[in-house]
Amino acid sequence: MIFALRAQIGGESVPLTGALKREAFTLTRRLNEKGMRIIAVAHREIDNRRRRYSADDEKELVLVGLIGFLDPPKESAAAAIDGLERLGVEIKVLTGDNEVVARAICEQVGISVKRTLAGPQIERLSDGELRETLRSANVLAKLTPLQKSRVVRLLQDQGKTVGFMGDGINDAAALLAADVGISVDSAVDIARESADIILLERA
Repeated sequence: MIFALRAQIGGESVPLTGALKREAFTLTRRLNEKGMRIIAVAHREIDNRRRRYSADDEKELVLVGLIGFLDPPKESAAAAIDGLERLGVEIKVLTGDNEVVARAICEQVGISVKRTLAGPQIERLSDGELRETLRSANVLAKLTPLQKSRVVRLLQDQGKTVGFMGDGINDAAALLAADVGISVDSAVDIARESADIILLERA
């Protein structure tokens, strides 16, 4: 979501029109479809320096550009996923990324997207409704940490043994909730501490 009122183009501040917003969103989606995460960069000049700033200061911003981040999957990911599926392991993707990025990454590693579900949709579902939806949904995007752990718990309610792999702060609750929490030695401290298994070598 863009909170800026103006945009900086060619060193000049101009109104952030509907056309410029559409251009920004179109570019963002195009980059998302390549698996890139995007951050909008905006600024505002403040006359008096303060010791504290709040969300109220994040208004009347000037959009200066977009930054794209690419975190490509490991070359071994597709083979590992194929191996798990051959062993009868059901793969579900739980991510904080948006649906477009999640689909792009799934395509790169050979995961067939059957049905996607987003965090805001999950929030509106009762446990019973979500439990039933999880039978077909295999890509869950824009999830909060608590939504990830809720999905893990509801999969367990279906009688499934759940392994969860994650390396970030947002994965800690799900790692704890899973029957087997898996992380890596380069993960953040809380993820390593929440995991049952830590992978020490790169595949």
